[in-house]
Amino acid sequence: MFRLRRGLLILCCWLLFWGGAGFAKALAQTIYLDINNANFQKIPIAVPDFKYMSSDQSELSRKMADLLRNDLNISGVFRCLDPKGFLQDPQKMSMEASQINFQAWKQLGADFLVGASFQVQGNTLRLDGRLFDATGARLVGSPKSYGGDVGAWRQMVHAFANDILLMVTGQAGVFNTKIAYTQKVGGAKEIFECDFDGSDPVQLTHDNSIDLSPVWSPDGRRIAYVSYRDGSPKIYVLNVATRATRLLCGYPGMDITPAWRPGGGELAVALSKGESQDLYLVNSSGGIIRKLNVGFGSSISVSPNWSPDGSKLAYVSNESGGPQIYILDLSSGQKRRLTYSGKYNTSPAWSPKGDWIAYCAQGGGSFNIYVIRPDGSDNHALTHGGRNEAPRWSPDGRMIVYSGDYAIRIMDANGTGNWRLMRNSGGGQGLPDWSPRLNGN
Repeated sequence: MFRLRRGLLILCCWLLFWGGAGFAKALAQTIYLDINNANFQKIPIAVPDFKYMSSDQSELSRKMADLLRNDLNISGVFRCLDPKGFLQDPQKMSMEASQINFQAWKQLGADFLVGASFQVQGNTLRLDGRLFDATGARLVGSPKSYGGDVGAWRQMVHAFANDILLMVTGQAGVFNTKIAYTQKVGGAKEIFECDFDGSDPVQLTHDNSIDLSPVWSPDGRRIAYVSYRDGSPKIYVLNVATRATRLLCGYPGMDITPAWRPGGGELAVALSKGESQDLYLVNSSGGIIRKLNVGFGSSISVSPNWSPDGSKLAYVSNESGGPQIYILDLSSGQKRRLTYSGKYNTSPAWSPKGDWIAYCAQGGGSFNIYVIRPDGSDNHALTHGGRNEAPRWSPDGRMIVYSGDYAIRIMDANGTGNWRLMRNSGGGQGLPDWSPRLNGN
């Protein structure tokens, strides 16, 4: 649940008290909006093309507005109205609430209205944005301004989208985050990154090998991953800014599935140092701090994933037969089995609030994404059919990124909404991981 700032979502107040309490009473209420509820109705918002204040910049105006609409649609909170139905020329719109015909926007179905203008001078761009409550006929929050190189217009629009979400929900969005993933490159697999919406894909590794399991460090500056570039799987760390890589774990056997501990430089990794594949805690140089769990005989324990407070690990073990998900308490050393439905459950991912664990389950000839409470209750599927694997949460917990039929996809945390990223890439992507918030967002 996300607490809405008092008085901002006036239409939601009207919906909650439809036919009953009036405006004053509605404003007095504290509003809660549960966007993870399958019955949640997304908020309609109008985003006209941006108003250019210098020479004709109609193409850039359209691109910026399209990007903002896409951000807000993906947020899981808003539903952008089709601009083809707008009656007013956006280049003639006022940025002042006193001069906006809010009644006309309400009749089009808008609860909120975005007003944005920009000016290009040489290589510099200045963007000014405002959010209006169409029902209350007023400005929401304060006007926002962004500036920089023209080539950074996407980052400015993402920042505006973050601020819009912050003004409405009290929590910033994740529009300036990145997603790391694997991508087929000829006969190899390399690590790539892209913006959260799939734009600007960049190849990060050039190992000409099989690279797997990219995971972001808590500060967003490094990515740990597995590579076969030296023959057997070892764990490496990539500096995202410089692209430099270093060996982290090069122990004999298989060194796989790294996971950074929240708030620190330690990692949980799966090493086959004995007859079984077990979990170990290592420092930022790869030195073993301690063994985390002991399987039975030649059992395999892999795919660790930390709880948000770093006190527990969800992981996969086959000690009971097929792969199932377990939870290990690091302070007590106690472990317990979490999943009992089905014979094949893998890829656990703890939500940022710690209230859910997403995972992949095989059954009926398909692989699907499920979520379950850490106590084992409320287990249910989010996808239905196909090959859906490797779920990971957005930093705000509102969305899940996953590999769906060998493409990177995003869905709302309640399973509704679904977007394929990089539609023109031809597929071949997998194992996504969502970065923490970057650039202070």
